[in-house]
Amino acid sequence: MAHSTRLRDIPDGDRASMRIVDAVARHREVHPTELHAPLYAAIDPEALDRLFDSTAADALDVTFEYAGHSVLVEGEGRVTVDDTVHDSAPEFRGEG
Repeated sequence: MAHSTRLRDIPDGDRASMRIVDAVARHREVHPTELHAPLYAAIDPEALDRLFDSTAADALDVTFEYAGHSVLVEGEGRVTVDDTVHDSAPEFRGEG
C-alpha cells in the first residue's frame, strides 16, 4: 500500500513542487536533473506550494501537463503521473 503524506505536514525540502519533479523523474526512470523541462514552464511552483500548504488543501485536486505527462496532485499529497501513483523518491534527494 502506498504511503501518502499531507503536503503541508512535510519539510520545506519536500514541497508539492519537489514531489512533482521527483514523481515525473521516477516515472521516466531518470534523475530529476535529467528532466529537460523546468516545472515553472508548466505551472508556477511557488503558487502550487502555497496552495497545497493552505488549510483548504484537502479539498484540492490540480491537474496539468508537465514534460509531456499528465500530472494530478491531490490534496492529501498523492502525485499521479499518467495514471501511475508515485510516492516521493528520497533516493533522488540523497536520503535513501
